[in-house]
Amino acid sequence: MDEIDDFERLTERIRTHSHEASGSDTERVTMRSFDEVSDESLRELLEALDGEDVDPGACAFYLSPTNAERALEGADVEDVGGLEDRLGRRIEVEESMPDDTVLFMDPDAIEDGEIVAAHAIACGTVAASD
Repeated sequence: MDEIDDFERLTERIRTHSHEASGSDTERVTMRSFDEVSDESLRELLEALDGEDVDPGACAFYLSPTNAERALEGADVEDVGGLEDRLGRRIEVEESMPDDTVLFMDPDAIEDGEIVAAHAIACGTVAASD
């Protein structure tokens, strides 16, 4: 995957891809909705790709700084490194990630800003909070 500068644009593309995919032979991004970001919701997103033809070791979570803090609040761990250990997956905290989205994906699912492996992307939408 090339370095992603604009996660807002990428997440919009991912959401559009999942909604506009037509026909059963079209790969779709896996979507989940969450009321909050927690270690449990992250685990649910991780499990959403279980059974897909995806290298589990290559996948990572992509969170905004706000969502990283939210995930840590109830996780009983001190920092993102502890949460990575608990989930068994890398966590990337990205400034340009929108607060209403969490991604769990194989970075190679994106090339030149385009989705090339929708089956290797799980997108969690997060309910608006105050």
